[in-house]
Amino acid sequence: MRLLCKPLLYRWFLRKAGYNKSSDTFSFPQSLQDHEKTVFFMPEDKKIAKVILDELPEESFKSILFIAHSDLEALLQKKKATASYYTDKDCRYGEPLFDRLEYQVKTYAPLACVYLGTYKPQFLYLALISGAVLRVGFDCAREYPFLNLSLHALKTISPARMMARYFSKDNED
Repeated sequence: MRLLCKPLLYRWFLRKAGYNKSSDTFSFPQSLQDHEKTVFFMPEDKKIAKVILDELPEESFKSILFIAHSDLEALLQKKKATASYYTDKDCRYGEPLFDRLEYQVKTYAPLACVYLGTYKPQFLYLALISGAVLRVGFDCAREYPFLNLSLHALKTISPARMMARYFSKDNED
């Protein structure tokens, strides 16, 4: 599968997910502000991840399952966050680690998925099969239907900080 071009790989993952074109309604950002169950795909960059974790309200950690690279384990443990970790070599579709991530995401049954990492087909697949009605990312219109809400970053605030603020009821952005 690694040799397929991006559009063919996306179609293959859509078939594997059993994608149908119907969609449920959601309320954004209220779903995040109400601290509904959320799967949060963390970026691999430690600086960006730290900004997100520092900005997220403390109470939101109770309702978030973080999917993160193993390099971020220390950061997430400091926040006492619930997380599932992957490594670059062990996280391909069909491998035991990926199967475990797939099971955890499905059984968590989130209302929302937040995707801030680089767009990798296997993680986009996880967002889709999670069952979350709200699947949000930045500048991700091309990633539809894996992600169904595309935000655009403001010039004055980073996407990481902007997303973290959506989790706060008193956000002004």
